[in-house]
Amino acid sequence: MAAMDSPHSEAVVADGISLRRLIFTCLVGLWMRLRAWTFRITLITACGVAAMALLIHAQAESNLLSIFLAYLPAWVVVLPLLATLVASFFFACWRSAFVSAAGALMIVLWLAGYSFAGGARPQSAGQALKVITYNRGQGSEKVLADCAVTNQPDIAVFQDAGRRLAHLAALPAFAQNQHTFQDGEFVVLSRWPLVENEALQLHWPEAETKVWRAGTRSVIDWNGRRVVVYNLHFPTPRDLLYWYAKRGTFLYGVLGLIPHTPLHARHQQYLAYWAARVDLAAQIAQRVRGEQYPVVLLGDLNFPPLGKGYALIHGVLQDAHQAAGNGFGFTFPSNFKSIGRLFAPWIRIDHVFASAQWEILSCGSPSGGVSQHLPVVAELKLNRSDKN
Repeated sequence: MAAMDSPHSEAVVADGISLRRLIFTCLVGLWMRLRAWTFRITLITACGVAAMALLIHAQAESNLLSIFLAYLPAWVVVLPLLATLVASFFFACWRSAFVSAAGALMIVLWLAGYSFAGGARPQSAGQALKVITYNRGQGSEKVLADCAVTNQPDIAVFQDAGRRLAHLAALPAFAQNQHTFQDGEFVVLSRWPLVENEALQLHWPEAETKVWRAGTRSVIDWNGRRVVVYNLHFPTPRDLLYWYAKRGTFLYGVLGLIPHTPLHARHQQYLAYWAARVDLAAQIAQRVRGEQYPVVLLGDLNFPPLGKGYALIHGVLQDAHQAAGNGFGFTFPSNFKSIGRLFAPWIRIDHVFASAQWEILSCGSPSGGVSQHLPVVAELKLNRSDKN
């Protein structure tokens, strides 16, 4: 039977080999053509991601999509560059790989507020003022106590601490902080006398008669010098952001870009809330400009170091983390129980700011511990004599 092989069967085999060669040649040609476009596509992608990062950093509250991304881990913004990085390896385009990796790294460090300024400068006792801020709502007493014992703060401020003044003041870690003040959810514990205390009620722009209890303002007599301490808590956007995620509302940031359309009108309607938050920051900045004493502003501001609200505060005060922090300084969320715990915490919404009279020596948050927010501790020194 082997003798029955014929020229016809040989032709069939030859045709099969030729077909495979043709397919292989076509695939190689397609690979080469796509490889030639890999670097161009990577550059276009990098420019798009950089443009989005610029929008988030400078004007986050002007678009629902940029708002939504501002509260997510910074690496979410650079996912398109991670895709081009994978494609770069597949097509062996090393220029594309470099642009993808370097671009993603720089954008993440920038958006997430990475600071290289860490490194405390030692001071003699009494020369520096140590402050701590902590949202006590779903916090941990152990995290707070460990942080307070380690740092021995002169001033401790708390948010979401309604009816907790007596308990906080009784903690051994705050035995030296005998001067206290509470207004609603806001608590101040000070080692130094509290000269003035007042509640801060700001106008909520979305309603003519509505006010927002934003925090407290205290004047402290620190070694014979007057120091103004703001303890703030801005409205949380957490439920609203969850709603955006479930309903896809953040897509209005793209779908509503065309003026004079129903989607654009709806987009502007949603942005009214964020404009009101920016206005609250503007009101605080205006108050700070009028202060005659050195200012320390602390609290859960519920915005990351991005956007117009942050820029307004940072325009009149130094960001302690930026000036003397180390790393990302993330403070929230630190008690995530779902898959998000793999990335938590991923955002810095608890802040310490200080006026230009201060030299910021150090700023940081404790690592580890299960607490929704992490405390922020900063050490400050007056960099010129104050005559108050």
